[in-house]
Amino acid sequence: MLKAVKVGICGLGTVGGGSFRVLQDNADLIRARAGRSIEVTHIGARRDNPHCDVGDTRVSRDVFAVADDPDIDILVETIGGCEVARELVLRALDNGKHVVTANKALIAEHGNEIFRRAAEKGVSVAFEAAVAGGIPIIKAIREGLAANRIEWLAGIINGTGNFILSEMREKGRSFEDVLAEAQQLGYAEADPTFDVEGIDAAHKLVILASIAFGIPLQFDKVFT
Repeated sequence: MLKAVKVGICGLGTVGGGSFRVLQDNADLIRARAGRSIEVTHIGARRDNPHCDVGDTRVSRDVFAVADDPDIDILVETIGGCEVARELVLRALDNGKHVVTANKALIAEHGNEIFRRAAEKGVSVAFEAAVAGGIPIIKAIREGLAANRIEWLAGIINGTGNFILSEMREKGRSFEDVLAEAQQLGYAEADPTFDVEGIDAAHKLVILASIAFGIPLQFDKVFT
């Protein structure tokens, strides 16, 4: 059996906590499929998640401590936002760590710089979960359709907007009413700007277009 892969998770909210639980709960299955263990040995989080028991796993309040930890092989970025996340990911890459992120805004706005740095350092940035993680569309375009010439790309890529528009059309409800329910159900954030202004969909579209058409990430060129 090969030596275990040591993972550090930055951010312990819904995504970070969920990632931790999946890696813990499915450890035996992952070991069998990957041929080695994948162990979370360091977590960077400003506060604890009452819904996620991390046991005796090391926790640092400074996420950069995870990026600087020499024992970590892969850093999982789930803190969200752009500026701190960009700095964190670049630090991890400079330290020779692979990075996994679901941060669509980070990839859409700073991806060119991040991928260039990863190539210079000989490490990988995995971002399947940044766009429609459950499908998975990025792997399908990059690998499954690698020999195809893609001419156009279309889809419903914002679940909150899809829910709101469907409810308004089918039940004649007001936008404000459905948005409030979407927030209550956890579909929309307390600040729903990225969803309702189309920014979330634009981030995803930039990433998909870049992969489908072999062009740089150009968030500033997308009409929203």
